[in-house]
Amino acid sequence: MKLIKIEINNFRQFYGKQVLEFSTEVEKSVTLIHGENNGGKTALLNALRWCFYEETTDNLQDPHNLLNKHALAQGVNSFSVNVQIIHDNKLLEVRRIKSRSSNNSKLQVFEIIDGSYSNKPFDSPNTLINTFLPKEMSQYFFYQGEGTGTLNSQNNFSHITAAISKVLGLTIAETTVKHLASVKSGYQKELKQFDTTNEISERVLSKESLEKRLEDIESQLEQKKIRLDAADQNYEEQLAKLARFDKTSIEGKIKQREEKEKWLSDFIRQRTRMIAEKENTVPKWLTESYGRKLGYADLSAIDTKELKKSLRYSVDKQLLHEILLKKECLCGSSVRQNSAEYLLIEELGKHAIDPELKRRWLLAAELHGKLSAVQSPYEEMVNVLNQIDDLDDNIVSLNKDIKELSLTIVESEIDDIQAIESEKNSAKKKRDSLASEIPRLEHEAKRLKIDIKDIDIRIVRLSSTQPKAKKTQNLIEATEKIMALYQSSIDSSKEGVDLILLKEMQAFFSKVAFNGYTVKKDIKTKGGSFSWAIVDKNGLRVAAGNGYQAMLSISFIVSLIQFSKVRAKSKQHLLTPGTIAPFIADSILAFIGPDNGKALIRFIADSVEQSIFMFSQAQWTEQHTDQGIRSKIGREYNLVQHTVLTEQEFKGQHPTKLTVQGQNFNVVEFNSDFDKVTIEEIFTDE
Repeated sequence: MKLIKIEINNFRQFYGKQVLEFSTEVEKSVTLIHGENNGGKTALLNALRWCFYEETTDNLQDPHNLLNKHALAQGVNSFSVNVQIIHDNKLLEVRRIKSRSSNNSKLQVFEIIDGSYSNKPFDSPNTLINTFLPKEMSQYFFYQGEGTGTLNSQNNFSHITAAISKVLGLTIAETTVKHLASVKSGYQKELKQFDTTNEISERVLSKESLEKRLEDIESQLEQKKIRLDAADQNYEEQLAKLARFDKTSIEGKIKQREEKEKWLSDFIRQRTRMIAEKENTVPKWLTESYGRKLGYADLSAIDTKELKKSLRYSVDKQLLHEILLKKECLCGSSVRQNSAEYLLIEELGKHAIDPELKRRWLLAAELHGKLSAVQSPYEEMVNVLNQIDDLDDNIVSLNKDIKELSLTIVESEIDDIQAIESEKNSAKKKRDSLASEIPRLEHEAKRLKIDIKDIDIRIVRLSSTQPKAKKTQNLIEATEKIMALYQSSIDSSKEGVDLILLKEMQAFFSKVAFNGYTVKKDIKTKGGSFSWAIVDKNGLRVAAGNGYQAMLSISFIVSLIQFSKVRAKSKQHLLTPGTIAPFIADSILAFIGPDNGKALIRFIADSVEQSIFMFSQAQWTEQHTDQGIRSKIGREYNLVQHTVLTEQEFKGQHPTKLTVQGQNFNVVEFNSDFDKVTIEEIFTDE
């Protein structure tokens, strides 16, 4: 999908009709838009978002009043945004109009063929829009670099898993699995009408209780993981602040404590790993111990006299015993006691053995030989337990040393250090508490899922005894198969995506960062939750400033867009549509320096098929930013503010002139009848 044109009518600062055409050229794929603070950049971004989804960004002030106030004063009661796009080689126009008298807007999508609009709009415009840019993915294509609620301000990356699912288009599939689970539960409830013993009813009620508990646990997990990321980020920030103090005595103790804290983290990780290994190895130890004990059994005490007899007749001794007991032959003839037949069978029994017994004995003897050779796991068990004990001792000792050093730092007379130290301790306490709670909740969630699955199995068994429930049981089994198919496709689609994104992010940093910094995957919890961390050339985590944190967030988004484009063209996965869409960025360089900014936007322009950048003059300069993308710019615009103020009254608020390629353009028009913003295209001699 590519943007062709946007027409804005009385939306926010844009009075009347304003039109902007986007560049669609392959070699000049960038549309550059200049605008100062409150000059319409955010309104323009929101005009696009509102047209597609009837939504606005979190940082848009007063989002419920979108009608231009001067148009309203003149009696105009509606506003609209029309956007032309190309998708699947079709030219489409998306129109959304909203009247003050209605709570809902009107959305239509038309195809344009040979310059003429089709007679009838598409029947399901929302569905169509979601085919070329699904709403759930759009936040990664509409980038807002300033204000709260932006991806940049959420740099704890608690949204990684959700972002991957959204860009893969998996949230619909995941919702479908949840819906199918509720359908399955509904069928199980239907089984109660066939339940003569009331057992199925009890199982269904028990399952509902467990599912409610599981939902609560999973909700808690999600919230605690977000809080853990925030606490971890706060802790890192306080460590960075402490490191900046140039107080020799305190600095030495801080560094000493940091070293001990690193050791402590290493010991804790080792202990966690050892505990996990022990838990995974205990079943093997038990099996080996029990097997070795069986290997000590004395088989010579077992009477094998009968087994050693020669097999004179190939007759099953057990079968002969049954014939004599029942006094009836296999053919149905009677075998009376002391008859010739009876005596013959008795004689055969003296020379016959049970071949199955002999086979079992040979297997038992063979297994006994193998078990006798099993080595005792005792030494391995003792070694692991001793290692865990040593780690426990080291952890206790280091905690004591760290506590003493922390006390010394807190009692120092440096007020700033005391405040930072107090905040650091608070963040660490919160982080450690959450880090211990999350594995417990994950374990409980896992146990609940096992219990729910066990109840499902029991319900199946109980319903199988009820012939009338066969149809409902077939529906349950069919639903389970569909759920398994969806889940398998979801799992295969997600597999390895995090590593693909990491590789793309590292490529981004190699082009944009100039000090050797890069990105690594940072595992957060035992359950596998992870984040991205900035590291130096030695792979050590660094406490980077806002600029690099913004670059980290942007690298993640750009990598998602690149990955989405690849998946959109892939036929390998069942549920991974992806999408190809333009990257629209407002104030992307809000926290990033000019040199890094120049390389960053150049990287994006080269990586994305269509880019729309919106900059104020504080973020865009001809010496830096412009040099990064000048050769890629196909269209360029200036958002001009019209104000009722005079130049003297306005003076100092922000620049009033814009210089592009040696030519000057007005940023502000003074002495206007009322405040508004107009979109004016920039044409230069070059």
